[in-house]
Amino acid sequence: MCKMLIDVHAHYEDTDMDAVCKKAENAGVRKIINAATNHETSVKCLEISRIYSNVYCVLGVHPEYAYEPDMTEFITEAARTCSKVVGIGETGLDYQYLPKDDPEECARIKEAQKNNFISHIKLSEKLGLPLVVHDRDAHEDTLSLLRDNVSGNTESVLHCYSGSAESVRDLAALNFSFSVGGVLTFKNARRLVEAVRAMPKERILLETDSPYLTPEPFRGRPNDSSFMVYTAHRLAEILGMTYDDICRITTENAMRIFSRMH
Repeated sequence: MCKMLIDVHAHYEDTDMDAVCKKAENAGVRKIINAATNHETSVKCLEISRIYSNVYCVLGVHPEYAYEPDMTEFITEAARTCSKVVGIGETGLDYQYLPKDDPEECARIKEAQKNNFISHIKLSEKLGLPLVVHDRDAHEDTLSLLRDNVSGNTESVLHCYSGSAESVRDLAALNFSFSVGGVLTFKNARRLVEAVRAMPKERILLETDSPYLTPEPFRGRPNDSSFMVYTAHRLAEILGMTYDDICRITTENAMRIFSRMH
């Protein structure tokens, strides 16, 4: 059986996609999901997915852009008319850069992010498409909002998972899977290694978050989908599995969750 990997989360908006796809194909990465972060990147991701047969997209608003105008109508129409739209996101909560010395502004930003997140959850539920969640330094609020708003009927994804091994069980109970990227290869990735060992095999996915989080031994260079093989090899080592097994399992998981891919 031919080895095959799927990059379930990348950011290719202003990139030489011919070169990206060629490198990915040579590395065995046969499908790529481009993740939008706002209206501008949603338009670009949608256009790219229509041009390249092996590139798909998820459309949404990253918490950094939570104050932007609502995109519900745009996403709904795009999902209705284009089968290359395979999910909703990325969306979620990001508390890393909150102005902690300004409690009022901090509260306003959190409220905007939560409202944006909830609107995306509702849209995911309505369209029956997977939700792609960004969670940085906001684990407690992310889990709380998901518990209060998801039905569990639609399988969804915590992208670039950074939570604890203990939280894996709680999120899996809400029908969430977990994508991991180049951070898994870092020497200080002990917490993520423990989390990965707690993940059910049928809920593990691979991503790059390109151009960010390049795996070792290329850390410091812009990431691309071809480098995902290093993360896959590290995942195989951690789980005591073969590389072929990791290719098969993560591909099956991606095709199941993002069921519009073909």
